[in-house]
Amino acid sequence: MAYAINLLGAIMTTFAGRWITTYGPMELRDEAGALRGNYWYQGIPCSIEGSVKEARFDFRYRDPSGVGTGWFEATRYGHIRGQYCLDGDTVWRDWTAQREWDGIWDASYGRMRLIQEDGRAFGFYEGAGPARIEGRVEGKRLVFRYFEPKVQGEGWFELADGAGSFAGAWRPDGASAWGQWQGRRVVPQAGLTWLVVLEAHWQKSLADGEYSYGNMLKEFFARLPNVAVRQRFFNDGVSLQRWCRELIYVPEPAIVLISSHGLPEGVTVQGQTIDTKLVIDGLQHANDIKLLHFATCLMLKEESVGDFARRIAAQVPYPISGYATSIDWGGSAVLEFSYFDMILGKGLAPEEAARLLPTVVTYAGDRVAAGAPYAAVGFRYFKPGRS
Repeated sequence: MAYAINLLGAIMTTFAGRWITTYGPMELRDEAGALRGNYWYQGIPCSIEGSVKEARFDFRYRDPSGVGTGWFEATRYGHIRGQYCLDGDTVWRDWTAQREWDGIWDASYGRMRLIQEDGRAFGFYEGAGPARIEGRVEGKRLVFRYFEPKVQGEGWFELADGAGSFAGAWRPDGASAWGQWQGRRVVPQAGLTWLVVLEAHWQKSLADGEYSYGNMLKEFFARLPNVAVRQRFFNDGVSLQRWCRELIYVPEPAIVLISSHGLPEGVTVQGQTIDTKLVIDGLQHANDIKLLHFATCLMLKEESVGDFARRIAAQVPYPISGYATSIDWGGSAVLEFSYFDMILGKGLAPEEAARLLPTVVTYAGDRVAAGAPYAAVGFRYFKPGRS
């Protein structure tokens, strides 16, 4: 079989099957170790064929513009990315694809996030509270069970040609009547990035003045037309996880900032410590987290190398940053405005922004010059997969 293998040797996906790509629907067939198939660019069938080696599908293609070369690699179950180049040209262009059910859908009962693996699909929607769906793929039909807080049942969806929408039906267990359930694929807005600020209430009594870190960020980044800033408040673990779940239904890249008091063990709010792993778990099915930043004291403190990784007990697909010390409100604001502006305003990748940060904000590291007005904050950055 033409499988893609991750670095740990586990099967991530097969390239064979049906995909939705940058240039139209694509279907690949595994024929004695080789992959052959077609994609439909602007409704015109175009040929593609090649072979898989070391988790990479190298191919030749033919379309109305000519013949060319390309490659795909699996980024995770249900998603592949690659590039292509027309023969005689020197410019390589991006080509991405996802399984036909995989993605975000505007559906009859709110947004739904579906994840497709080989032969099955599962996902989430809010409905009358956190709900999930699980089923098997049968041709262009997904036959499923759904599970809501107070009811469960069965149903089916069928894809329209082009896989841009579905129509189907559902009924709760014990019922005879079917209800309609329809959906349309959500297409990400090109060039848009979200800055999502999840913030605890800082005030402890009516005597405290009104202030909010998220309000400052909203005002500052409102000047950037390609940035959507959202601020939401949480007061316990349930509400924090609820806002993390919302990111499952955001189709564009997102920078997530958790703003609260903190300890090495987790976020603290109203006397409760929320385990860092709960935050990580709440974001595990979010499609495109660009960065998770903890604007909290001590969250990334390590008594010995690897403490943070042991606390979250996970390999995460997005970078994480934060502080190893107790941080000053003003000092963290100056640092984070610079950090996020390098990413959102200057277009730097998070890793490059993190590398440059100590040269821009001199107290970002573990030492500062004598007499400096701000103490060293111990900024830390963990690359994807090493957290």
